[in-house]
Amino acid sequence: MDGGAVSADKPEIDRVEGLTTEEFVKSYFKKKRPVLMVGAGKHWPAMGKWSLEWFADLEPRDQLYTEAGNVIQGEADFAVTNLRDYLRRLMDPADPIHDVGGKKRPYLSLINIFRVFPQLAEDVDVSILTDRTYLNVMYGWIGPAGTVTGYHTDWSDNILTQIVGRKRLMLVPPNRTRTMYVTDRYEFRSELSAIEPTDYDPARFPLYQQADPVTVVLEPGDMLYVPPRWWHRVESLDISISINNFGQDLIGLVRYEAPARVREALHRRGLYRRTCTCHMWIDGKRVAKTTKLVGAPYR
Repeated sequence: MDGGAVSADKPEIDRVEGLTTEEFVKSYFKKKRPVLMVGAGKHWPAMGKWSLEWFADLEPRDQLYTEAGNVIQGEADFAVTNLRDYLRRLMDPADPIHDVGGKKRPYLSLINIFRVFPQLAEDVDVSILTDRTYLNVMYGWIGPAGTVTGYHTDWSDNILTQIVGRKRLMLVPPNRTRTMYVTDRYEFRSELSAIEPTDYDPARFPLYQQADPVTVVLEPGDMLYVPPRWWHRVESLDISISINNFGQDLIGLVRYEAPARVREALHRRGLYRRTCTCHMWIDGKRVAKTTKLVGAPYR
């Protein structure tokens, strides 16, 4: 990548309390502008119900898996887990899972939450997005402070809602993609960056200094709309429970979803981008995590 000029437009992310559906659609969804909807989920049943203790009493029909490490910019360790045992570790402040010096804290990420716990559908409401999209997938995220999902873009509209704890996000707009050093590492419906801002070489990635990311912190009850192609990095500041919904509108289905499905089929056969976040190597063989890890909800 050369050192050519980068857009000087300063990105802004509005913080709005009491945002109406009409204003969301007009000012943000149609214009593909991010917005932090302060307290938009604070009246959800989930806000007064979901906790580590409450989840520990549920019985998922599948085993889940944890990832430990930043799977976007590097390799992560994956393991099948029992939900109750994992949550008991999170509830024990002396457990090594909370080691602030460690970079590989086990993280329950991308839980296909309504498949694992169908009864939870009534506890949340992201109709502000799903009423406008045709294909929707919701995931849950549970983990300790310090977990990181590195810089990436999604090809779908995305709403992230914080239930317990806080998360900090760094966002960079699509017109600064040149500063993000896109890699060939494969992720379904996403593009990945080589940049980890806490540990990168400015001489190797000089343009990142012009990325000028915007930082927002989600408190419990806050919802953040992240439009397609916006770069974002997510870090848990506390023990955290959150959900997100990926949605595709009609344009997204044609422009992004159909090509993504073709690339996914090729990738699973080893014909497109062998380096990825969705496979691991076991005894010298490339194995899909969804095959090895029972119930792993990647797709």
